Amino acid sequence: MKTRILCALTAVAAAIALPAQANDWFHRHHHADRASYSAPIADDGAIHTAANNPDDQMLADKVAEALRSDRGLNGATVTVSANDGRIALAGSAANVSDAYRIQNIAKAAAGPGRVVAGSIDAQG
Repeated sequence: MKTRILCALTAVAAAIALPAQANDWFHRHHHADRASYSAPIADDGAIHTAANNPDDQMLADKVAEALRSDRGLNGATVTVSANDGRIALAGSAANVSDAYRIQNIAKAAAGPGRVVAGSIDAQG
């Protein structure tokens, strides 16, 4: 029982720390010669990104920026992660319509040939 609780707490701590660690790693290893990368996106607390390398971080940031710029997604909480050029989404939306909207925005922002996987749970 104690082992289960400890494992669960460790998993929660890792899930919370991963986006911050990826962001920190990216900014320490980012090279100025990557002209396509824009300034870091301000974290509004509702949309997070995670990646293992600078190219994936740029892709995750691009998708997150598209989601943040959509003013109709009030109450959505999304984690956008990129791995080997593929996007995965996790989070929740206010309703089913917003959940589909998040997936469609992510697919459009990621571009052709990018797999958008994961799920957005509808709360309403």
